[in-house]
Amino acid sequence: MLAVQPPSSLPLPVPRPLPDCEQCLRFERMGRAARAAHDRSRETDARVMLRNHHSEAHENGATSGRPGC
Repeated sequence: MLAVQPPSSLPLPVPRPLPDCEQCLRFERMGRAARAAHDRSRETDARVMLRNHHSEAHENGATSGRPGC
């Protein structure tokens, strides 16, 4: 039997991009451009990519200039 999880509170928080990280800034720019174009799908993609990048590169001890950034 599959366990059913309750729905999470949406939207998920988006981390702030680090000013010295080119990847963070690239994803932020992508999101702003998508918002300006009223493209909710691309905006969501940019948010997810920023959240994943931040989690992988910045929350695990990696910093700018190291792999992942």
